[in-house]
Formats: sequence, structure tokens, C-alpha cells
Amino acid sequence: MIHYHGGPITPDTCALKAWKGRHAFISFAHSGQINLAAEYCQSFALDNGAFTAWKAAGKNKIDWSDYYEFVARWKNHPGFDFAIIPDVIDGGEEENEALLHEWPHGEFFGVPVWHMNESDNRFFRLCNEYPRVAIGSYGDYDVKRPNLAVARMKDLIRHVTDDYGQPVT
Repeated sequence: MIHYHGGPITPDTCALKAWKGRHAFISFAHSGQINLAAEYCQSFALDNGAFTAWKAAGKNKIDWSDYYEFVARWKNHPGFDFAIIPDVIDGGEEENEALLHEWPHGEFFGVPVWHMNESDNRFFRLCNEYPRVAIGSYGDYDVKRPNLAVARMKDLIRHVTDDYGQPVT
């Protein structure tokens, strides 16, 4: 498993210490250190910044075209690993499915977000269709209730991994 160190880390000198030869996770909402990460990290991944926008504005109706352009700018960089496909934090499966269909960069570059309040079947399907799946906590599985979230993940993960914890293919 690769551990990505989230940014921003300030000042830049501290970011350099944390990231040099490691892996960075850069949010579109705070992308000021993308050049630093691209130059010094072993690899980096991009986050859509949906949570930041949702917390700041309390809304999910976001025009993602700037993010899509941002990903297009970086996806061919040799250190680029993946980008999180936009998601609707407190939305339903239909809204999140629509964003999967809108995603212009393909399955290899994109990582969908499955929210823990969504159906098991959606999680299983995403695990079968994408090389990676991000997991978002919301509703009953908010980070304030970690035991419930861990129990849910333990129940689900056994359906997509083998006896050694490796993905079932």
C-alpha cells in the first residue's frame, strides 16, 4: 500500500521534508504546491476538493470543468498516479453515477468515491470496474463514529479480497 501525504504542508520547506522521495495527495481546492510535489515526490495523486467546497459553501452543485482541465494538465506527468473522480458528498448514488459518466479521463486515471451510506452492490461494482476505489464517510458512518465505520468496512471488504487480503480478480 502506498501512503500519500496530504497537502498543503506549510511552509514549503516542511513540505519538501515530508514529500521528498515520498507520495503526495494534492487537493484541487489547495493546489498551490502541485509543482513542488511534481518535482520532488516519487509520485502524487489529485483530489477533487469536493469536501472542501461542500464544507465551505454547504452545497454540491459544482462546475467540474476547471478540475477536469487540472487533471488533463497533470495526468501525463511521470509521477502522476491517479485523480479522484468528483463526487457529491451528501448526494445519492444517482448523482455520483452521473459524475462517473461525466468523467473525461477514463478508468485508469480516475478513482471513484464510494460513500459508506451507499449500497453494498455499488461498492462491489466499483471494485470490479476500477483499479482503485476511494471510500468516503458520511451519514451514519461519519468519522465521529469510527467503530461503526470500521465494522461496515470489515463486513464489506471480505467480499472483494481473498484470504490474504489481496483483491479478488
